[in-house]
Amino acid sequence: MTLKNFKAVLFSLLAVVSLSLYTIGCADEPSSLGLNFLPPGETTGVRIFDSYIDTMPINSNNSRYYVNTSGSTNLLVGKSGSYESKALLKFTNISDAYDSATVVSAKMYLYYRNYFFPNTISDSLGQIGFDVYKLLDSYDFSTITNDSVSSGSIGNVSQGVFSGTPTADSQEVEISLNTSMVKDWLEYAADTTRSAKNFGIILSPNGSAASIKGFYSSNPNILSTSLYPKLEVIYTKNGNTDTFTTTSSSFISLSNAVISTSPETFTLQAGVSYVQQMIFDLSHIPSTATINDVQLFLTLDSLNSNFSNQSNFTILGQFINDSAGLKTDLFAFEGKQAGSQYYMMRLVNVGSPSPFARWLTGAANYGLLLFSGNQTINLDRYVFYKETASDPNKRPRVIIKYTPRVTP
Repeated sequence: MTLKNFKAVLFSLLAVVSLSLYTIGCADEPSSLGLNFLPPGETTGVRIFDSYIDTMPINSNNSRYYVNTSGSTNLLVGKSGSYESKALLKFTNISDAYDSATVVSAKMYLYYRNYFFPNTISDSLGQIGFDVYKLLDSYDFSTITNDSVSSGSIGNVSQGVFSGTPTADSQEVEISLNTSMVKDWLEYAADTTRSAKNFGIILSPNGSAASIKGFYSSNPNILSTSLYPKLEVIYTKNGNTDTFTTTSSSFISLSNAVISTSPETFTLQAGVSYVQQMIFDLSHIPSTATINDVQLFLTLDSLNSNFSNQSNFTILGQFINDSAGLKTDLFAFEGKQAGSQYYMMRLVNVGSPSPFARWLTGAANYGLLLFSGNQTINLDRYVFYKETASDPNKRPRVIIKYTPRVTP
């Protein structure tokens, strides 16, 4: 064989091998047509869908979702920027033995919990100021939310005032209360038909407030009752002067804020609170696929987020089961930090089927509801980049491991 013929044969062999490798690389493991010849239920290997590589449109909506915060260990009061927190408090367990007593003095004591918002040194040293007003209507503190309490239900005559800068944990704050109001409470405990009721009080921030601070509530998770809000009354009855105290109370914090919308980010704001609805387009995943794993990655905008010494650095996600986007399953998926700027939420769990599996099998796709892990506890603020962020590497990323499966 001549050298010229040898080169021609070698070139032909290389061309055949290259074509074979190209064909293998483009194979559909097996092809879509080949799936029809596999037995029903047969798997075809695990595939990986990556929204950074493949196509997955995402639609989202950020909205206010009012929550009840009566289970918090914090009693929040104060003002900072557009944020404002008011505390409702009703002292209970008042004996009926104090009717006709003269109230000599009445004081309320609160104990600082070393919580401040926002989370800067200046805020930790910031002043708070509030007035105490009567509540004029009866409310169930265990169920109400910020939109439940009307301005007409709040008195306009101050029954007590405080201004100061608590900084140390457990620091005591003393507020003198109007003795006439407290006498009404004592009389009401003995005769509930009286016109002057004990519906409780509201601590409303005034012009001297420069930050929001948290005091210990009477939540049972606070093991020491000495840190609960306390009412101390010195009274005279039948010629005898004595002191009555109670640390039994019902409570709730009502927080409000204006969260501005952004084309770059969305906010999960605890307490206030703001949540995010995310709807994922699954048209590029076979409807017969078995979902093995789903990971949702979110990039944190750390400069605009706010965390405190109470933060659990956790976000939660729930399957939405109504078109309004607010009714969800009770089961929640947790999202945790995965590096300095990322959060990862695994959307499969032994305790509940993956929302993605449910959507593929025919459940209406109203999306996933994301919210702060401390939703009813404090004012944690998570700011994440959304699908319209100008930097594509900061947009939400979804990685799905699934197994295509042949159905009968």
